[in-house]
Amino acid sequence: MPDDSVHSASPIPGLAGFGGRAPMPAVRAKEPMQERPQSPAGDEVSLRHGRTLGLRLLRERVLAKTREQLGLAEHSHGMTFAEVTHGEPVGAFLGRLLSAQNQLAAPRAAQWAGARLRQALADALQDGAAETLELLAAEEVPDEAAVTVVVEVLAEFGRRLDALVNELRPAGPKPAQH
Repeated sequence: MPDDSVHSASPIPGLAGFGGRAPMPAVRAKEPMQERPQSPAGDEVSLRHGRTLGLRLLRERVLAKTREQLGLAEHSHGMTFAEVTHGEPVGAFLGRLLSAQNQLAAPRAAQWAGARLRQALADALQDGAAETLELLAAEEVPDEAAVTVVVEVLAEFGRRLDALVNELRPAGPKPAQH
């Protein structure tokens, strides 16, 4: 028995995030601009972007330094990489950043020894992070959350490097630590 309760298969206007035709807003005549009242001297509003700002700036500077280190400035600007997402964990961000660096490094992989390539990528990450911290510190009032997240990414990178070194170290007696 056919279901007669469905009368139209077109999208329902007004549901956020779903396509469809929405009614056109009525066109109003332009109203003359009114002057806004001036704030008393000394009032100021400052908006900060926090962690997301730090991650976006870090990504941009690290990838720029990667292109520079690899000598690929003119060859790699057409590549696109995943954007930073709000609230993204540091580990996930770093993984995607390292992946983007590896994509940029692909043309050099056949030309450079592995150790040279890895060193260039590590240097680019550290140089990009240093430049990011300098840019953030140059602000009149540095964004604490942005600075903190850059430091967290560097710490995570250091942990990953330590784990890699420990993984590659031959088995046997460990050197004595003083």
